[in-house]
Parts: sequence; structure tokens; C-alpha cells
Amino acid sequence: MDSDRNSGRESEIEPRSGLSSNAIRDQLDRILASPEFHATDKVRDFLRYIVEEKLEGRAQRLKAYTIALAVFGRDKNFDGTNDPIVRIQAGRLRRSLERYYLAAGTTDPILIDIPKGRYIPRFAAPAAQQDAMRPYNGGMPWNRCGEPAVVVLPVQDLSDMDSDPSLATGLTNEIVTELTRFQDIRVVSCYRAQQPAGFPADPVDIGRSLDARFVLECLVRRDATYEKVSAHLVDTSDGTRVWAEAFSHPLEASSLIATQEQIARKVVSAVASEYGIIARKLSCESRKKRPADLETYEAMLRYYDHQVSPTPQSAESCFTALQAAAAREPDYGPLWSALATLHCQVYSFDIAGFEDPLDTALEFARRGVHLDSGSQLARLILAYASHLADDVEDFNEECEVALSLNPNSTYTVGSIGYLYSLRGELDVGLRMLNQAMTLNPCGPSWFHAGHVIDYLLKQDFEHALMVTRTYHPFISYWDDVMIAAILGSLGRADEARPHVDAIRNLKPDLEGRSRDLMRRSLKIDNLVECLAAGLHRVGLAA
Repeated sequence: MDSDRNSGRESEIEPRSGLSSNAIRDQLDRILASPEFHATDKVRDFLRYIVEEKLEGRAQRLKAYTIALAVFGRDKNFDGTNDPIVRIQAGRLRRSLERYYLAAGTTDPILIDIPKGRYIPRFAAPAAQQDAMRPYNGGMPWNRCGEPAVVVLPVQDLSDMDSDPSLATGLTNEIVTELTRFQDIRVVSCYRAQQPAGFPADPVDIGRSLDARFVLECLVRRDATYEKVSAHLVDTSDGTRVWAEAFSHPLEASSLIATQEQIARKVVSAVASEYGIIARKLSCESRKKRPADLETYEAMLRYYDHQVSPTPQSAESCFTALQAAAAREPDYGPLWSALATLHCQVYSFDIAGFEDPLDTALEFARRGVHLDSGSQLARLILAYASHLADDVEDFNEECEVALSLNPNSTYTVGSIGYLYSLRGELDVGLRMLNQAMTLNPCGPSWFHAGHVIDYLLKQDFEHALMVTRTYHPFISYWDDVMIAAILGSLGRADEARPHVDAIRNLKPDLEGRSRDLMRRSLKIDNLVECLAAGLHRVGLAA
């Protein structure tokens, strides 16, 4: 350390945290020197700059403009609205810090983090602010919006044979890394070697002592040729095992790392994805509450529920829950992104009572990205709104950013595959949809829409009809529209009559507008014309 650190000025106490400036700078050096702090040189410069500015009493200057000039070489004409460099790099810095504290920094004496929506760092001494058990959560603060916490216990190797302990450690780290990609889940790493005397041994007691709702535990058994990994999730509220699965694979050194990565992805997708066991269980509990009474995370669960099985009733409930949560937490970006999704659907379904829903969707989607540029959901929804607005450049860019934030999110992968399918890019769309449905077969029914589009483009109307009738991937009156159009193309007008009646009941103003309404979401002109011709054959003017 520099000898200057012993000067009176640098040994002063930072007022808000009560920590000495020397200790905070030592922690900064510890982070920057660690191989577990994965960050570019510019992100490292970003961290050092904002820490030093706050310690020097200049926290009020930590705005996007000053950071862009001082760290990222922008000139005095910098405009954060058009150049999101600071927001994007701040998101990366937050993720790098979170990963560091989950890996190398679990017992560090000082926590440094950057709250979302601001660039002023916070400093805290975990042991001083939390009870005796809390230091073992990696020092990360609990999210104010009520996201559930999951304790990840170290993988236990129960093999009789001598085995390399680094294999179990490697699988533990892979699971923790994959879990941290899901931003609605708080991850608590619990390393038994660091636990004090008297620390609980039972997984349920460990979870309760760390205020975590769930505990994930994995066991490994090996023989000379095979390895078996058993994973299970425990709900600490009642001690029940809510999920369990086993994975077996050959014990081949050449593919061991890749296999562990694959197992970690499967475990985490089943547990933590938007349609995983945690979301499904908590969603069932939240249904007992009135929409306006939901916590922020519960409102987001209501949103995910609506995306799986959208109905007019679920849309109304979702709107109420999200609007109430946004009034309480106006700086929480995912809420605005979720509201943007609902306005996208208002536009796609041509729902009355909303003025300029696509403009509102774009406004809310951009607000979500502005508030949380590192949110995968925010990027995905901006891609969705850009798709509807025919902004191909923004659509492709936001899809790329969303996937880079978590390539293993089944919801994101499937949603982007769905959007690419609507654009006629079936080689990309179907690959992503198949990937999402393989990772988690319990995804939304509309994931199957890509296959219907593929069959229709191949003029295979029988298979298109079969998939549509099996999965009903087109919601509300659009399901009847698609079936009627396909039956019209097959020359089976009599069979289409019930669907025509349903369309006239559910959407009486569709006739004469079907082409225009279809083009709002479906960007394949020849397919729109094909469907319009099918509707004409069953008596519906396109």
C-alpha cells in the first residue's frame, strides 16, 4: 500500500459507513487484485474513480456526464440519452462486484456496491450490520423488492473412491455462476469451511439462519466410469423438498468441464428460470392476494403468470399489480419493462381504451433500460417493442444484448426465437425455440408458434393445423383466426364455421382489418396474404 495512506486526511472516517478511508481503499485494492473480479480495464477504472470521488467528498459529482468525461473519454457534448455507455458499464460493474462477493469475497471485511439507478458507491461492514450468521451470505444486501434468496450449499462428494475435490468445487462454482445470471434471484453461497462453531448443519436450519427461502443441495457419487449428480431444492418455510432431479454421465476427463457446465445449466434452469420451480411455487402463493397488495417481486410473478397463460382477466390483474408496484418503486426498471409488454400486447391485440399503446410501450421499455441497463428483461422488452415498431436495427441490437446477459434463460431464448420466427427468420427462430423448450418444457404455449409459421411457409397446412389445435399458441381471438385461415386454405369451410362465429363474437371489427392487424406482429408479407386468402374462403373479409 502507498505510504500516503497513513496521512491524517486518508485515515478519516467515511461518514455514512463509519469506516476509515484507508480500510475502504484496502478493500478496493483487494477487489481489483483478485482474479475473481472479472472486469475490463475501463470497468476497473470506473470502480476506482467513483470510490475515490466519494472518499474525497465529491459524491454529488458522480453523474453520467462527469463519469463519461473522466473515465470513458467522452467530450463535453456527451448526451447520456443517446450514448448509454455509463449505464451499460455500470450494469457490468454491478455484476462483476456481485460475482466477486459470491466467490472470493465471502469473508471480506467491507462490502462495496453500487445501488441501481445511481453511480455513488456504498460501503458497509457486513458483520457490523447483520447478525452473527449473515456474513456467510457473501455480504450482498437483500433486494428491497422482495426477490427470494437461495442458499447454494457446496456440492458433497459421497464417492467411496479417492476423487479430486476440485471437481465438486468446480460444479458448485458453475451452479453459483449460472444462478447469478437470473436477476430475480438472490444467491447466497455457503461455504462450510468458513462456518463458525455452532453453525447449523441441517439445510433447512442453514437457510432459515440466513433468511433464505430456499436451499439448493447437490450430491455426487462416482465409480470408475460414471458420475451421478443428484440435486434437490428445499423450501425452508415448511422443510419440504419441492424439486429433485438426477444426472448421470461418463467420467471422461476430456469432457468433464463441459458436462459440469451442462448439468449446472439444467439445474439452474429448472430451479431459477422465469418458469422454474421457485417462480411457480411463489406465484401460486401470490394468487391469494389482491393485485394492489402484492410486493414488487410478487407483481413481477403475476406478470410472468400472465405471459404463460394470457387472458383478459389476467391482463387486468397484471396491470393493477404492476401499476401499484410502480407507484411504490418508481426506480425499479423491470416494472416499467413489464408494463411496456402489456402495452405491446394491447397494440397487437387491438384492445380498445388505450391511446397510442405502441408509443407508450416504447416509452416504458426505454425507461426500463434507462433505469436498469443490465436487466435482461428490459433489453428483451425493448427488442419486442422495436419489433412491433419495425425498427430492425434496434431489434437486432437489443436481442444481442439480452442474450449476452444470460444465454441460458429459457424465457429470453424462447421469446427472442419467437420474435425471429414472426420476422420469417426461421433458421434462427426455430433453433432458439427448440433450445428453450429442451431446457424447460413448461414454457409458454406461444413458443410453439414458430413451428406453425414454419409449416405454413412450407404449405404444410395439415401439420400447421395439428400444432395449433394441440398447443393453441395464438392467444384469444387470434387462435380462432389462425385455425379458420388454415381450414380455409384446406378447403374445409364448414369445419371453420364455429371459429368464424367465435371471431365475430370476440372481435366483431376484425373483418376488413385482418391484414393490417396481422402485420402488427407478423412481418412476413406473403404469409399474411396466405392467411388473408384463407379467411376469405371461409367468409371473412380480410
